[in-house]
Amino acid sequence: MHKLILFISIFIPTVATAQFTESRSASIRAMQMIINDSWDTPPVINIGSNDKIDFSFDELSHIYKRYTYRITHCNADWEPSELFTADYLDGFNNRPIEDWQNSENTTQQYTHYRFSLPNEDVSLKLSGNYKVEIFDDDADEEPVAIFGFAAVEHKVSIHATVSSDTEIDRNSTHQQLNIIINHSGYNIQTPASDIKLTVTQNRRSDNKVTNIKPQYITGNTLEYSHMKELIFDAGNEYRRFEITDPYSPGMGVEHISYDQEFYHVDLYPEKETGSYFNHYDEDGRFFTNTLEGSGSAIEADYALVHFKLDTPYKSGGDYYLLGDWWGNKFRDSNIMTYDNEASAYVSTQLMKFGVYNYQYIWLPDDDTHAQTEPVEGNFYQTENEYLILVYHRTFGDRYDKLIGVKQIIYKD
Repeated sequence: MHKLILFISIFIPTVATAQFTESRSASIRAMQMIINDSWDTPPVINIGSNDKIDFSFDELSHIYKRYTYRITHCNADWEPSELFTADYLDGFNNRPIEDWQNSENTTQQYTHYRFSLPNEDVSLKLSGNYKVEIFDDDADEEPVAIFGFAAVEHKVSIHATVSSDTEIDRNSTHQQLNIIINHSGYNIQTPASDIKLTVTQNRRSDNKVTNIKPQYITGNTLEYSHMKELIFDAGNEYRRFEITDPYSPGMGVEHISYDQEFYHVDLYPEKETGSYFNHYDEDGRFFTNTLEGSGSAIEADYALVHFKLDTPYKSGGDYYLLGDWWGNKFRDSNIMTYDNEASAYVSTQLMKFGVYNYQYIWLPDDDTHAQTEPVEGNFYQTENEYLILVYHRTFGDRYDKLIGVKQIIYKD
């Protein structure tokens, strides 16, 4: 018999990455941002282009709720800028989400909501970070969910490399970025203070690098080379499982059952790894899908997925499940609990049918920087995605412009 360890909690705000999803309600699931119909592209759009971001989420009922979205311009640190709404938006804010559908033939009832930006009601005028808050008109003034994305005006060129030959080891456990920003043709009066650099690894917020100063400033170039601040734990390739058919276990699934209320998906028990996972992954993403019906977003069911990590109890911190499904955050909802009877860490998660990447990650007490080493290990060969964002703000400006973006993927 399953021991149901399903955390239902109200999520609290945390530090956000350059793009993020954050549910603040236990009934809001499967939040996604997809740019130009490409689910594995960072949600960064080009100002003045035809780029489009599709936003979607599920609410776990068939009761229609009138949701509205509110767009707020933010600085590089995700605090609201000093701009007025009319400064950064053309059109109307606080618009209702009018595209919604009830799920069909699913054991877990839900309503799928979606909208796109820009649209006929509103478009963006300025570069920078944008926060889209979702509100329930029948609830209080706190948002039930938040999306974060960025809009860029390309003013600088970015050259970047990733190497496993770092300042703290040689081809072993870390990866180091070297970055050169060229602003020829674009005036930056005081580069050391006017430029803010942000670097993320696989959309994580806990190991995000911000506000480092260039090591060298020469003519029109800013160079960030051989800097310890740009060294990242290499980690390992993400683990993966698939639930697309309730009658046939997919990759990583040991058993599927149904108890007249929920599907139960038992993943194979897992252990700490002592070697590099030499397989393809999606760097922490998920993709909802089902082989039932036509495979649409409203036909994929939900299941209780049972994770089991066979490792001794460890004091001084907690293990978490990490990946895009959980917004790459550390909350009670994705913490692992030690089961004395099973001598293992366990967690039960309500998840939509699809394909998932995830990791077991260790967060020490009184720390905000998690560690891959205890379970996943750190191996220089690991393919990781790095996103580099360059913000510019001169004295007297009221907001941080986003003037350059570059994604680089390390492949050994």
